[in-house]
Amino acid sequence: MAEKGRASRQVIVISLITAACLIGDSMLYIVLPICFAQAGLSSLWEVGIILSVNRLVRLPLNPAVGWLYRHISDRTGIFIATVLATITTFSYAFADGFMAWLFLRCLWGISWTLLRLGGFYCILNVSSDDNRGYFMGLYNGLYR
Repeated sequence: MAEKGRASRQVIVISLITAACLIGDSMLYIVLPICFAQAGLSSLWEVGIILSVNRLVRLPLNPAVGWLYRHISDRTGIFIATVLATITTFSYAFADGFMAWLFLRCLWGISWTLLRLGGFYCILNVSSDDNRGYFMGLYNGLYR
């Protein structure tokens, strides 16, 4: 039972880290379509590309990050992801123009890939076949 408590704490910590890292990304979906001119963007189509480019970056990165997690610990990957998420979120305050926003959103895509897969690998490492669904639900419920 003590082992399940330790595993639950690890999943809760990863979930809350993920939730904190998502603050900047979530804010953009509200603010950028309304205040795109103040961000140095000239039209809404630029906003659409900027808000979607992180998804395009994540698709080819998933296998590479999966390979990376075989060589580094979950903790290291999540630390790197957290640093990248912090950098991108604070950089949103200074970004001006389409190319700057595009770069930051690509960097966020890298961060999110590391963070999401790191959370999944953490759950795989601390769970068994009997409680994996519980931990996935705990992770998804807390970070969302």
